[in-house]
Amino acid sequence: MASQSRFSEKRLKLTMVYTAQFLDTEFYPESPIPRIDINPFSRGAKKRQRVLICKHDEPVTLLYIYVEVDDDGYLLEQCFRECLLNENKIALLYGQHVHLFDTVSYEVKSLYLHDYVGHLYPLPAISSRVLSNTFLVTTFLYTFLINVDSGIIWQSKQCAIDGVVIDDVQDNVIYGSGEWDPPGGWEPFRLSLSTGHFIDETK
Repeated sequence: MASQSRFSEKRLKLTMVYTAQFLDTEFYPESPIPRIDINPFSRGAKKRQRVLICKHDEPVTLLYIYVEVDDDGYLLEQCFRECLLNENKIALLYGQHVHLFDTVSYEVKSLYLHDYVGHLYPLPAISSRVLSNTFLVTTFLYTFLINVDSGIIWQSKQCAIDGVVIDDVQDNVIYGSGEWDPPGGWEPFRLSLSTGHFIDETK
């Protein structure tokens, strides 16, 4: 198998069972492995990302992520992409979707966020590198609370116009910042973790 140095991102590991990584170079497995297309679109789409899934460091499948092409031929994507996993699920963030890959059934659930994705935050420790069953996703405009089984729990009102980051989660409160006046015009906000409502309703 090709060495880890060929890939631009460090693999995300949970014990020694599964790993997942976005590929930025050609990958040639020693033996054929299944390919799964993640293409939830009924109209034009284009393959844009590949994700290698390994079990015990052996390649088991290659995921191809597609993005939508609009009527003018533009790809509906931005530069952000992230990947986190736990024992049973792998969350892939790209384009305007969160894709949830089940490591047991190999089924994929795609959640459309109607906005370009930004970042993925596990709970309660947002800096953890292990996917939690319920997690936060930020887009250019919004914050979402998502469950790996039931999907989107809530979507906040608009938090920004050009990017949302989460700084901390404590005592059922989400502390974040939204960029309202780019570049650099960030404003803090607080959301209820239970409801997604602004605690200080200023927007």
